[in-house]
Amino acid sequence: MTTAQQMQKELARLQTRLDHYETEMTYLNRILMECGFRKGIMTLKKTVESMLNGEESSKEEWDL
Repeated sequence: MTTAQQMQKELARLQTRLDHYETEMTYLNRILMECGFRKGIMTLKKTVESMLNGEESSKEEWDL
C-alpha cells in the first residue's frame, strides 16, 4: 500500500470517528435540554464548574 493510500485510509477512519462523536454530542446535548438544561452541554458544563469551585448559584443564573 502506498503512502497516499495509507493516508486516504487513515482519513476515512478519522472521518468515521468524527461522525460518530458528532452524533453522540448532538444526542447528549438534546437529552440534556430535555431534562432541563436549556443550553444543553454548555449549561451542564457551567453548572459542574460552579459546583467544583464551591460557588453558589441559582437555577436562573445558568438558565436551567
